[in-house]
Amino acid sequence: MNDDVPVVSAGKRTGRRSGPTVSHRLILDIARGQFAEHGYEGTTMRTIAQEAGVDSALIHHFFLTKEGLFEAAVRGALNPPDLVSRVMAGPRGRAGERTVEFFFTYWDEPEARERLTAVLRSATENDEAAEALRGFLGDVVILPLAEALGRPEPRLRAALVGSHLIGLATSRYVYRVPELAALTPAALAAGTGKAIQTYLAGLL
Repeated sequence: MNDDVPVVSAGKRTGRRSGPTVSHRLILDIARGQFAEHGYEGTTMRTIAQEAGVDSALIHHFFLTKEGLFEAAVRGALNPPDLVSRVMAGPRGRAGERTVEFFFTYWDEPEARERLTAVLRSATENDEAAEALRGFLGDVVILPLAEALGRPEPRLRAALVGSHLIGLATSRYVYRVPELAALTPAALAAGTGKAIQTYLAGLL
């Protein structure tokens, strides 16, 4: 699907017309910026539409609701590529350590860190945003890894890993806890990998 659609002036519900185009990605970028600056409650479809220069109906067409828009922003921020294959490539006894290092290596990249910080700030202020964040990370991103490891109760394991990673990420990127912010991904993995290993493959 082509995600470029014609711009419609905010306030005019006249449908599509020829002229400048706005992309699905542009709307997401603007939404992430507003979620970061104003939080979940302070961000509206209307203000995003105004900044993008489009009719708010277009955003509803793409994402249906503000929660849907937030979930789309979360998806780009939380989903490092090839997670399962990368983690499963080494010894299973160190899967937890590789998981932590892979996530934080990805999140430390400037673009990914900016996106992640935006959604984490929103999640600290709003229960719906926090639920969307936890749900996507556990059920969509980490669950396939937990299932690949073949241990009982993979959904519970994925939820535990997701909650732990969100806590670490919030401390590192939002609150900038000095001791955590200063660690390299490898050092962070060395210090927390055993806990993640237990969640993924140990006795619960």
